[in-house]
Amino acid sequence: MAQTSESRPTVSVVIPAWSAERHLPACLAGLARQVDPPSFEILVVDDASPDRTAEVAAGATVIRHEHNRGAAAARNTGARAARGEVLLFVDSDVVPAPGLLAGVAAIFENPDIAAATGRYTAEPANPGRFARYKARWTWHCWEQTGARTGRSSHLQGALAAIRADAFARVGGFDERYAGGNVEDYELSARLRAEGVAIVFDDRLGGAHHFPGFRTVARNYWDRTRMWMRLAPEQKAFSSGQANPRSAAAAVAALGGAATHAGSLLFPPLIVPALACDAAFLASTGGFLRYVAREDGLRFAAYAAGCHYALSAVVGAAALSTPLGRGTRRGTP
Repeated sequence: MAQTSESRPTVSVVIPAWSAERHLPACLAGLARQVDPPSFEILVVDDASPDRTAEVAAGATVIRHEHNRGAAAARNTGARAARGEVLLFVDSDVVPAPGLLAGVAAIFENPDIAAATGRYTAEPANPGRFARYKARWTWHCWEQTGARTGRSSHLQGALAAIRADAFARVGGFDERYAGGNVEDYELSARLRAEGVAIVFDDRLGGAHHFPGFRTVARNYWDRTRMWMRLAPEQKAFSSGQANPRSAAAAVAALGGAATHAGSLLFPPLIVPALACDAAFLASTGGFLRYVAREDGLRFAAYAAGCHYALSAVVGAAALSTPLGRGTRRGTP
């Protein structure tokens, strides 16, 4: 890999990794295939993985945590060891686009830019209908937000770049957030408070390996509960996936699921159930039309079913927010 050894690199690629033996090699191979990259280094932070994550990190500097501390802590560890002027955070399950590093260097040639984020490609890195649905949904969300304005209210931790001095100035990621849920949104709120604008640029791109439905549903549940907890702290954001239209879809899907179930015992409930279904389709019509154009009506119907179920999970998670403590730890 084209890494620098003596001089200070332009970009430090920080990859938090836990049980990443399966996907990390593809991520590193993507970095090895970069077109006209600037000088860079790669730091893989093995967050006490039980598998061969450290062994498959060929060509990278590996830093290992003795105990699992979460994605926020892993990113901070990598940032502290980094020598680059710009920190590029890439998750281990992302396959970087060939122009990622050159794009980052070009973006930060502008001295007024301190932070930038990108998006996953519309094609997933792994096969399967559900992975394709998730890739389409994520891409569409960014198309409606950052791609239109060139700005974002948040850094997407899996594909984000920030000047090292700006990252240090705000104190890095909050390590009290367990797992990989909302620590990137919380950091973004502090950046905005410091007057740092976050640029959206498609040159920060890569294909993502998406997990299955159960894992995504669990992630949505945890993330929604933490999003709801951030709201009273005035750390709001809009990512395309979290905005009034998505909230309407969640309410409609949860209401529809509940009233459809109730109609089995009390048939007149089918009327409000169908009304909820209509409201859900109205709130997600743009996405479903996009999928139908790209993949046909049959896949659009499948995507609608997946989206309905996940939206209902989001709605239920929002209602459950007062219960339990969510996924935020105490003082690190």
